[in-house]
Amino acid sequence: MTHKRDKVYVRFNQGSRTGGSSSGNWLSRILGLFLLLVLIGLGLAFGMVIAAVLVLLMIPVMWRQRHTIKQVWRMRKQAKQHYQEQQRQQQKQQEHYENTRQDSGSVIDGEYEVKEDQDKKP
Repeated sequence: MTHKRDKVYVRFNQGSRTGGSSSGNWLSRILGLFLLLVLIGLGLAFGMVIAAVLVLLMIPVMWRQRHTIKQVWRMRKQAKQHYQEQQRQQQKQQEHYENTRQDSGSVIDGEYEVKEDQDKKP
């Protein structure tokens, strides 16, 4: 007899997987969804309260470190300006190199000497 129960149980599970109705009536589904939303809302509210308390506790620490923070911001600004200046100089050098290469063609500017052997060919 237990063998028949197993078959019925397996058939019931197979039927629910293929699109059978889920358990519970519409009222329990709505209440379950409402409870889930309430728990999520309470969790978010509790997290926001903890974040606000931590921010309030950080104010004295940040006030004591304000000079260090200002120095960090100044150094960051200077580093950004230095990087932008380097980028501009590199771009100017690249443009100058391309202009001189286009203008001169294959001729190399500079000093050269003519050997006497080349002038006197037999």
